[in-house]
Amino acid sequence: MKSSIDKMARYWANSVTFDQSTRAEVQKLLDGCNEEELIERFISPLEFGTGGMRGIMGAGINRMNRYTVRQATEGLARYIRENPSDSHAGVVIGYDSRHHSFLFAQSAAEVLAGHGIPVYLFKKLAPTPLISFEVLRQKAIAGIVITASHNPPEYNGYKVYWKNGGQIIPPEDQEIIQQVRGVADMGDISSMDFGQALKEGKIQWLTEESDAAYLNALDELALGSLEQNEKAGIIYSPLHGTGVRSVPSMLQKRGFKKFTLVAEQAEPDGNFPTVTSPNPEDPGVFEKSIALAGPDDCLIMANDPDADRLGVMVRHDKEWHRLNGNQVGVLLLDDYLKKLQASGRLPKDGALVLTNVTSPLGKKVAQAYGLQVVETLTGFKWIWAAASKMENEGTGTFVFGMEESLGYLVGHNVGDKDGVWAAMAFAELTAALQAKGQTPLDQLHVLYQQFGYHLDDLETQTLPGVEGKEKIAAMMTEFRQNPPQQIGGKRLQQIIDFQENVVITPGSSTAKPGPGLPRSNVLTFYLEDDCRVVVRPSGTEPKIKYYFNLQGANAEEVAESLQKIKKDLLI
Repeated sequence: MKSSIDKMARYWANSVTFDQSTRAEVQKLLDGCNEEELIERFISPLEFGTGGMRGIMGAGINRMNRYTVRQATEGLARYIRENPSDSHAGVVIGYDSRHHSFLFAQSAAEVLAGHGIPVYLFKKLAPTPLISFEVLRQKAIAGIVITASHNPPEYNGYKVYWKNGGQIIPPEDQEIIQQVRGVADMGDISSMDFGQALKEGKIQWLTEESDAAYLNALDELALGSLEQNEKAGIIYSPLHGTGVRSVPSMLQKRGFKKFTLVAEQAEPDGNFPTVTSPNPEDPGVFEKSIALAGPDDCLIMANDPDADRLGVMVRHDKEWHRLNGNQVGVLLLDDYLKKLQASGRLPKDGALVLTNVTSPLGKKVAQAYGLQVVETLTGFKWIWAAASKMENEGTGTFVFGMEESLGYLVGHNVGDKDGVWAAMAFAELTAALQAKGQTPLDQLHVLYQQFGYHLDDLETQTLPGVEGKEKIAAMMTEFRQNPPQQIGGKRLQQIIDFQENVVITPGSSTAKPGPGLPRSNVLTFYLEDDCRVVVRPSGTEPKIKYYFNLQGANAEEVAESLQKIKKDLLI
């Protein structure tokens, strides 16, 4: 084991900077000569990726714990203090139902208070979109959300939001990280006792007043019919997370009287005891909901634990069908644009913003309504950054944002994907279709008839640990140095390398300039027949991801092509 790792581990085991349980946890690893685990925990600090800082909870610099949270917050506080005119605006802090989430939120609040920066702390767990909303409502300089989204129970995370309500992007993210790296000694972190900070008003509680303002703002975005909503049977699960705070109230506000909350999954619980993983992309999370469904129920919805994403199942021909994120997004987009157009509220310079792994069907639908389309890197922070930039420069009006991983947004009340709004909007969409004797699946096929059949899929390979990280890097290098000439029998027509910002055409000796997005380790392979494969390492998990976007005349033809491409590409 490297001496630097051993030295850092012994520092954590012996320094009075750390509490007794933390010291004991590291000392046990040292006593047991658990070299592999010590390397995993101390080889390098947690970094900010597409979703912030996220990792397994435990002692060590490469783990989520109150000390890595304090260190990250110290870096944020130092960055804020460099701009004294902004530091008085304060920071909003919220958290989800995961283990230690309140402890981490409290630790962050103590550091900010120690720097004299006002803190607005949610008294109870809160959905991420509500926290983003409150950053904007409070005119705060920043926000902190303690969450690991849909990750397994052993994970937690730390996301930083900026004053525009969205997650930090360059240059703020890298400048904050530089400040974090400058915290050489955990003992150098400024802090103020939590109780004292509350007493002096440096930390203020956020209560139900925030909820009322947020729900009223969502209500103003609603375009459905209260009469139709009354007749739709809806089942909803927060998957032991924060959605229980907002979604039931929102649905009741919109007149959904036939509404069932999945009681077994309603109580916030960081163990997520009824699911393997609290990910609404996993069909297994809907089992409890399906068991509750009665003959008149037409829709099942589930949020992830921080309620920024929405998964759905719809009843069609008496059977339940799960829709993927692209399908949900396209249906929401088409319904929203249709209603805006019918009411004369669709902006002439309206824009759809979506990521470069989202289905091309969304682009086709938006263009049919006259919208311009802006494509960004993966991660909703890029969607909101592009929307904000466009409006600040006067080049368009943001109308809708979407990404394939169940993230959607409209309006300007929130700067990140909003699973509470999406739940309201999809419920109203389903109620309106039911009033006509139709289902969301019927409407999806209408779009396929208009724009061609689209099949979008995702495959991931999990490669944990240092060895896995190195293997993923080697795989990306191999794709760059020896790109496939064909995949699944389909000839390669073009490659976009977002890390090098180049477009490569097979047979051409000269690469063309790329789309000019921030550099990112992403490769897009364009194949014949309007097929696309995108390969990228995850920014928050030890995974390499493959996104497949295929088009064709019918479902059978496209499904056969997908299987051939997967067989050729995946190891």
